[in-house]
Amino acid sequence: MTDFGKAPETKVAPQFVATDYARILVVDDDPILREFAGVYLSSPTIEVEVAEDGRVALERLKQGGIDIALVDLEMPIMDGFELIAAVRAEPSLENLPIVVITGREDMEAIDRAYGTGATSFAIKPLNWRLVSHQLSYVLRNSRADAKQRQGRRLAEQADGLKTNILRLMRHEFNTPFNVILGFGRLIERHSDNAAIQGHARQILMAAEKFRRMHDQLMESARILSGDIEVTKKVFSVADLIKAAAREALRAGGKSTDLKLADRTGNCEITGDYDLLLTALRNLIENAFTHGQAPIHVIGQRTATGRVAIRVCDAGQGMDQTSFALAIQAFKQGHSALHRTEDGLGLGLATAVGSLKAVGGEIHLVSGENVGFGIEMEFPLELD
Repeated sequence: MTDFGKAPETKVAPQFVATDYARILVVDDDPILREFAGVYLSSPTIEVEVAEDGRVALERLKQGGIDIALVDLEMPIMDGFELIAAVRAEPSLENLPIVVITGREDMEAIDRAYGTGATSFAIKPLNWRLVSHQLSYVLRNSRADAKQRQGRRLAEQADGLKTNILRLMRHEFNTPFNVILGFGRLIERHSDNAAIQGHARQILMAAEKFRRMHDQLMESARILSGDIEVTKKVFSVADLIKAAAREALRAGGKSTDLKLADRTGNCEITGDYDLLLTALRNLIENAFTHGQAPIHVIGQRTATGRVAIRVCDAGQGMDQTSFALAIQAFKQGHSALHRTEDGLGLGLATAVGSLKAVGGEIHLVSGENVGFGIEMEFPLELD
């Protein structure tokens, strides 16, 4: 039988400290304690229900609507330990706060109850005012945790929706792009009208620019959102520099303005080729767009055994504050609606994201005999 303390001579005012509505289930085989619980815990905002054993309590909990349970550990049919285990096995009840009632010296029972899934405990003989405050505290924390879980679920759903939309856009945009480009080329080739040919060329130029912007946006969104599968491949620093230069030249720029050098001794890397290629290509494109020729791309080993590839130009340069702004997505030192230069403002941010995925980073540097430089540094081998 539960030790419930001395009975009150008269009914006292409700003790439960809570402003929000809550329903408590008190589970105990002692009818007097259940009666006391109703006296001391009920209030205009608190409703108390009772159950005489674990089996009855479990059936009631499965029906829903209970916010917190006060459970005695020693009961017939189904004791408190068995009840807690059964509750935690129910997906809809796995986060229900459960406060157990136990003896003052029974630390073994407290440890076992926590191991089974109890949230807190109350010591016999029960001080109903303290029990009231204990239940209020546990319930408040439980509701705060529930809000955090809901926030995480909503964030995960939003991330999943965003990822699916981006994947759909990458797939579905290819068809209309190809149609526009295909028919534009046909019109340009087969029309005898010079004006129509000129219009076709304008359409092709706009479509190509649109496709490049679309591809960059999709690639950047994938990397910046963390939708990345890192893969390993063996390749040389020299090959990486040459490939990044070729891709950057396709977006604009003169090959005569680009000076490439590999000072690593044809060092080999075991890492994600595509991510490093994206990072370096974006740095070179950024130099073409915002810097001044000549542009030097230099690969070298660092004193710490990593690889550093520096992209330098003869531009004006940038301080650390401006650089910190420039490596953020959609930033060019101006707002997105008041740009003075072409581009999406994603190149440097995407490079940072690509390098971060492979354990690398970007630094602002001053190159030798040049005005401005950015250096990407990364390990020789991906963990």
